[in-house]
Amino acid sequence: MPKTLYLIDGHAQIYRAYYAPFGNLTSPRGEPTRAVHVFCQMILNLLRDKKPDYLVTVLDVSDETVFRKEIYPEYKAHRDPAPEDMEPQFNRILSILNAARLPILRMHGFEADDIMATLARRLSSDDLHVYLVSKDKDLEQLLGPHVSLYDPGKDEVITPDVLFATKGWWPQQAVEAQTLIGDTVDNVPGVPGIGPKTAAKLIQQYGSAQGVIDNADKLTPKQRDNVKAFAALAPVTRKLVTLRDDVPIELDLSAAQPDQFTWSAVRPIFEELGIRRLTDQLPANRAADAADRVARPPSADSVARPPSADSVARPPSADSVARPPSADSVARPPSAGDAERRVGRAHHSPAALAGQVASGAADAAEEVGTAHPTKQDPAAFAQRSAALSAPDGGEYVLVNTPAALDAFVADLAKRPEFVLDTETTGVNPVDAELVGLSFSWRPSWGVYIPVRCIFGGALPLDEVRARLAPILADDTKRKIGHNIKYDLIVLENAGMTVRGPILDTMITAFLVEPTRNSYGLDPLARTYLAHEMIPLTDLIGAGRDQLVMDQVPLERVAEYAAEDADYTWRLKELFEPSVEPLGLGTLAHEVEMPLVRVLANMEHHGIRVDLDYLRDMGRRMSARIEQIVVECHQLAGGPFNLDSPKQLGEVLFDRMQLRVVKRTKTARSTDAETLEILAEETGHPLLKLLLEHREIQKLRGTYVDALPRAVSRRTGRIHTSFHQTGAVTGRLSSSEPNLQNIPVRTEMGRQIRRAFRARGDDELLIVADYSQVELRILAHFCQDEALKRAFADDLDIHAFVASQVNNVALDAVTKEMRAKAKAVNFGIIYGQTAHGLAQTTGMSRTEAQKFIDAYFARYSRIRGFINQCIETARRDGAVRTILGRRRPITDIDSRNRAARALAERLSVNTVIQGSAADLIKTAMIQLHNRVRDEKLPLRMLLQVHDELVCEAPRGEAEALGRIVADVMSTALPLSVPLRVDVECAENWLDAK
Repeated sequence: MPKTLYLIDGHAQIYRAYYAPFGNLTSPRGEPTRAVHVFCQMILNLLRDKKPDYLVTVLDVSDETVFRKEIYPEYKAHRDPAPEDMEPQFNRILSILNAARLPILRMHGFEADDIMATLARRLSSDDLHVYLVSKDKDLEQLLGPHVSLYDPGKDEVITPDVLFATKGWWPQQAVEAQTLIGDTVDNVPGVPGIGPKTAAKLIQQYGSAQGVIDNADKLTPKQRDNVKAFAALAPVTRKLVTLRDDVPIELDLSAAQPDQFTWSAVRPIFEELGIRRLTDQLPANRAADAADRVARPPSADSVARPPSADSVARPPSADSVARPPSADSVARPPSAGDAERRVGRAHHSPAALAGQVASGAADAAEEVGTAHPTKQDPAAFAQRSAALSAPDGGEYVLVNTPAALDAFVADLAKRPEFVLDTETTGVNPVDAELVGLSFSWRPSWGVYIPVRCIFGGALPLDEVRARLAPILADDTKRKIGHNIKYDLIVLENAGMTVRGPILDTMITAFLVEPTRNSYGLDPLARTYLAHEMIPLTDLIGAGRDQLVMDQVPLERVAEYAAEDADYTWRLKELFEPSVEPLGLGTLAHEVEMPLVRVLANMEHHGIRVDLDYLRDMGRRMSARIEQIVVECHQLAGGPFNLDSPKQLGEVLFDRMQLRVVKRTKTARSTDAETLEILAEETGHPLLKLLLEHREIQKLRGTYVDALPRAVSRRTGRIHTSFHQTGAVTGRLSSSEPNLQNIPVRTEMGRQIRRAFRARGDDELLIVADYSQVELRILAHFCQDEALKRAFADDLDIHAFVASQVNNVALDAVTKEMRAKAKAVNFGIIYGQTAHGLAQTTGMSRTEAQKFIDAYFARYSRIRGFINQCIETARRDGAVRTILGRRRPITDIDSRNRAARALAERLSVNTVIQGSAADLIKTAMIQLHNRVRDEKLPLRMLLQVHDELVCEAPRGEAEALGRIVADVMSTALPLSVPLRVDVECAENWLDAK
């Protein structure tokens, strides 16, 4: 059987999803989601039912450079603009695809159909069948023995035979027919009065469009006149309807394999949009997010390789590229020995911080002593990019003799800074073995030192370690790397501790360009340096026959590894000069770079999981599932497959005669949302059992069965990977496994936390959690005296707000009043509307709007803060967090109301959430420094949301917990006290 590649015609399917026959689906905040919902359902159905070997989305580029415009300026000239609420849904879909790393291909100058034509004709073969996911008639010309159209709406495959049977022409005749017909939607001229049926007859009779023109006198008088009048335009129309199959684009099929997609990153987006039905359908996430460093798969939106960096690969925009400083003022790291301590010991001025709101251009500048310019010079960045984009090739040196090693080490010892990179046997840094090291300190040059190779020729690890370890431990030298955290862990395990200041080019690029989809070395080199890196698959292959790096000949590994080091140096030279002019110096050198070492230590420690407990929990879950199945069969009056939507639908809607809440394209919906609605309406025990059954299956598959597989064979602990570039707000994310998403809303979900335990019986976990940190940061920014006083007096903030909004005494606040106030308190940060509040609390929309109005009438300073955030975004095109992190805000002046409203919400949310991220990162660095300086027996293990999980000796845990709380509560001097709740216990659940 040939493998299958499915190419999704993105815009066509999104339009189709937008106009799907469903109601106006919205998120809890009122954001329209119908197109998002339907399109994503199509993707998930495709993955589940068709099981493609490769999946790619192809999009048009919304510009005037499409070559058809040059042929015929009126091409697509009369198309109606997209509906107002479609653009934000399109952007949402893009963010979902990018989060999943599902490849997106698009190219200036060409349309999606041309890209699909190029790939279909280039890649289709006896070994690969290409399916074009579209019903677009323009794609019919591509059909063949190895190319088919697939209509997901009808679940219909269109082959050449099907095309002829339905339309009367073969694929090779499609252009001829379309030339005669034209296209009124795209304003492509055709012969008036000739539609598909007439065109089919004429093509079969005369062979081609030109044949019809040549025989015009044999047609009816009206057809004759119309064909002759059209004759002059026929060559133009033929060019317009003929797809180009020579688009200079490339596709890395290894990145298009579904098992490379990161669905764990999609889950929080679905949850934010309230699409619970799709959340339950997300495939198990098997892709290693951390593989961006070792395997370096291209990002979703950068798989295509353009002919030049400027023509395709998203060059830096004017509002997101910094003006470089002069040569003598390029941003440098903190002085030797001080890089990790500055945040840990230097408190910022409370007075300066107290007055800071919305992160305006000058606010953080006063606080950290550096300017935040709002005007930038993209030309200077482009000049650096061009200068560093040297022709392919460089001087790459293999050092694998003692003499060569001596000479290299002597040179390395003289360098104040250098790029450091490692090659290993795997993507997990804790279990991977060191294969070699590469270095660079100038463009177009790199060195590779092998320590493992099955073909021989590598240097002994002991010899390399003896020569390099003192230099790597020299805290006067700055070490530079791309995702250097990985290298720190690998080298630590290999007996080479890396000390001194570090610079991570992945994080530097993220700070300068925080809205990119990927910060892997490959896509950054492709986008900014016009260079295609050597694919890892060229060395080790893929799939079952994939090799390990030490099984590749030394010369090939040397070129690959030295190139990595070379281009990491170039990225350092490109991005670092932008850091200070953008006002990011303190954030970069005092927070993000020191945090790399903190996270490396946390990942290296890992956390213990109780495998016996998980096995017992799995057995109990299996027994409960069996019991539920029996009870469901009894309640339904007979056996049925609980996992079959068809059989379940027959039970619910035919046997039990329950109402149909909603329908899919082909059946009555039985998703979790439907079951919850019916359970609430009827109270029928079968529905509750079905929901319990689904929860147990999901928890067992995602955590109970999966967590044991994540345990390191070397340490017996789980070592999650933390990511500093995963969220534009600066919040940390984690993967392999993702411990941020362990459920806490249900009792069974909470029980999973019981499996996480301290290292030994003589130790305890310490869990320290910020209390209502985002509300406290909001109070700090808006400077509302009543809120500040309530926090200072440690009052129940939700009851306090309820008492003020309802104008009643604090002890007269009802549970209902408090619930409404709580919903507004938390919802206000996310731009909650009356619609969203009504859905959350059960109020009518009118009541919700009145409550929101009363809230802002009482807390006018909060409204002022929100307005200032929006005005800052409108003035500067970006907002900043408390420590100066910058996030560009697009669409803030959009004429599209929904897009503009989303941008306004992001303007506020980024400042609050991003500042909370700044706070806990600063606390982590300070705690790390205090543990190191005071030699405390405390280990940080996890950072999840607003909490830190540590472990310590049982007898000292309580005292050390107080130290953790003290550090966290004083990390940044806000004008509102920070409360930290601390608990000690043998497992994570009992410490919550």
